Amino acid sequence: MNRVESDNLQELDAEWVELMLCARAKGLTTTEVSKVLRILQEEGQAIIQESAV
Repeated sequence: MNRVESDNLQELDAEWVELMLCARAKGLTTTEVSKVLRILQEEGQAIIQESAV
């Protein structure tokens, strides 16, 4: 996993940085990105629950 250092010297995951830059370039707000991530997380949990039955 590649790491990137931010302006305030925090270590960041390069893949997440690329994802956020792509979202910003497409005009998505942080609220919209959060909503998409929440939906994907809920869908992933539903799939895990279905496979456990």
